[in-house]
Amino acid sequence: MAVTASRPRRSSIDTPPKKKARRVAPPESSASEDEEDASASGAGSSEDDEVKEEDKPKAKGKKRKAKDESDEDEYSGKDATESEEDDYDSDESGGLNRRVVRTVKKVAGPDTKADTHVVLPTTLEFLADLAKHNDREWFQQNDARYRHAFLNFKTLVTAWVPVASEADWTLPHLPAKDLMHRIYRDVRFSKDKTPYKRYLCASHSRTGRKGPFALYYLHIQPGGRSFVGCGCWSPQADVLKLIRNAILRDPKPLRKVLAEKEFVKLFGSDKPRLDGKRGGIFNADDQLKNAPKLEGVDKTHKDIDLLKCRSFAVETYFPDDVVLADDFLQTVKHAMETAAPFVQLLNEIISPSPPSDNDDGDDDDEQGSGSAEEEESE
Repeated sequence: MAVTASRPRRSSIDTPPKKKARRVAPPESSASEDEEDASASGAGSSEDDEVKEEDKPKAKGKKRKAKDESDEDEYSGKDATESEEDDYDSDESGGLNRRVVRTVKKVAGPDTKADTHVVLPTTLEFLADLAKHNDREWFQQNDARYRHAFLNFKTLVTAWVPVASEADWTLPHLPAKDLMHRIYRDVRFSKDKTPYKRYLCASHSRTGRKGPFALYYLHIQPGGRSFVGCGCWSPQADVLKLIRNAILRDPKPLRKVLAEKEFVKLFGSDKPRLDGKRGGIFNADDQLKNAPKLEGVDKTHKDIDLLKCRSFAVETYFPDDVVLADDFLQTVKHAMETAAPFVQLLNEIISPSPPSDNDDGDDDDEQGSGSAEEEESE
C-alpha cells in the first residue's frame, strides 16, 4: 500500500503581504510637464541649471504669495473706502444701496424740577402733545420731555404709596416700579397701531399692579380725563364666577356698600341706566346683553343687574386744576377711603380670610358662659 505524503499547508506568515497600488496624482499643468521633459533630456544642462530648475517651484510659490498679499491689500483698500463712505452699502447682486442716516433734532426738556409729588403743568402739556403726535419720530425728538414727565409721575406714585396704605390697610408698601405701567402700547391684537399711551397710570393692590385682587388705579391724562378707579376690571373667568356665586348666595353686603351716600356721590348710583344703553350700575359697556348661563338665573332674576356685569369697578374723574393742585393726593386718598369697603368686599370674595384662633376662643367662651348660667338657674 503506497503512502502519499500530504502537501504541507502554507501559513499566512509565509505569504508576503500584498502591495497596495499607489495613486499617482495627475500633473497640475502643462507647464510642469514641459519642465519634467526638459529635466529628463538633460542634454547640455549643467549643475547650475539643475539647481535653477529645482528652485523654480519656490519662486512660483513666492509669486503666488505676493499675489495673495496684493489681493489682501486690494481688499483692505476696498474696506477702507467703504468704511469712509457710510452712505453706501453693497448688496448681493453687486450693486450699491444708499443708506440714509437720519439726524434726530432733540427738543430740550423743561427747566423745572421734576422730582416733586405735585403734578406739573409740563407733564400734562407733554401728554397733550403726545396725543397729537403719537409716532416714534416725534417721541424720539421729545425724549427729554418724556423723561421729565416720567420722573414727575414716578415721584407722585412714590408719595402715593404710604397715602394709599392709610386709606386701605390691606395695601402693602411697594416700590413705585412695581405699580407703574409702561407707556408703550401692546398693538399686536389692536386695530389702533399708535405706539404710545396718551396717559400715565399706576395700579396698587395686595400684589402690586399684577394679580387677581381688586385694586386701585391712578390715571393721569389732560382734558379732565384723570380719574381713580377701584375694583376688578374684566376679571378672569374663575374670579368672575366667584363674584357671581357670592351674589347668588347673598347680595345684601354688596348692595349695602353700593348704596352708601358718599359712595353714590363720588362713583354714581347703583340704579340701572335709563337711556336704554348697556352699562349697568358700573357704567361699563362690557356687560352681558342677556342673562349669564347660571343655574336658576334668567332675565327676570331680582339681581340680574349685578349678575350681567363682567366688570365690578367704579371710577371718579378729576378736572385738570384739581390734578395740578398741591393737595391732589389727599383728594385721591378720600376717594380710596370711600371705595375701600367695596374693594375689601371683593377681595374677601376672591380670597376669603382664614378663620382666626380668637374667633374660636370667643365662641368657646360664649358656650361656657351659657352653660354656667344654666347651672345657676337650676
